[in-house]
Amino acid sequence: MEWLVAILIAGGAYCVFTASFPGIYAPARKALRGRAPKTLTQSQVLQNQLAEKIAPRLELDPIKRSQTEALLRNLGHAESPELFHARAIAGGLFMSGLCAALLLFSVPLGLAGMALAGIAYYNKQRKTLETELAARRAAIERELPQFASTIRQNLGTTRDVVAILTSYRRVCGQTLAGEIDKTLNDMMTGNAVRAIQALEGRVASQKLGQLTRGLLAVLRGDDQRMYFDVLAEEYRKSQDEEVERELLQRPQKLNPYMAMMFVGFLMMIAASIGAELVGGIHQFFG
Repeated sequence: MEWLVAILIAGGAYCVFTASFPGIYAPARKALRGRAPKTLTQSQVLQNQLAEKIAPRLELDPIKRSQTEALLRNLGHAESPELFHARAIAGGLFMSGLCAALLLFSVPLGLAGMALAGIAYYNKQRKTLETELAARRAAIERELPQFASTIRQNLGTTRDVVAILTSYRRVCGQTLAGEIDKTLNDMMTGNAVRAIQALEGRVASQKLGQLTRGLLAVLRGDDQRMYFDVLAEEYRKSQDEEVERELLQRPQKLNPYMAMMFVGFLMMIAASIGAELVGGIHQFFG
């Protein structure tokens, strides 16, 4: 028994001092690897080099350029609109090159495949900013019921918007925290009203616009406790309705899988019946 205790103590000491205790340090190592910057592949390096050559020669429509510039600025990307579209074009050219193997089978089919692949990739990359902005907006809107309720609670003791935002900044999600940080920085260095309006402009959310209008009224000195009570309740009802719509869509999303399961079930029945028929035929003629 003594030798077993000694082995267990020695093993535990080894795990502690070498930081290799199973089940505890493995998630930490995985998290650190996830934070490390990912190395670019050779194809990505070539695409970036090609995009840098295309960008100076690219002329965008003024409206299209201003829209892309606003999206890039709101999402925190430092690249220019020309470079963004140049990267999408470079990726489309690479996708077209990958489809060049179709030319060996048919030249018209190969050319059509190359053109379709390049255009599809370019359109997909061009819409990534809108997709990313929609995901950020959805993440922020999920927090609005709690955000409005917290503002209402704080209005019972203070009408300092900076203090209210600072207190909620400690408990909110990462996406909303970044927007609050920008808003607080703008309020400290500039006009508070413009800072709140800029928050609404960056997120481009109608629901958040209702909340920012309440904050603007608080800055003017109005009593907005009842307003935020009603707003928090409306946010909760809207969130419940979205959850119900999502649940109603779940069966529709499962329909393709149910069809596949049904086909597989029919194939199993057909295979078993076929095996029985073949066995019966062999017995009859045997």
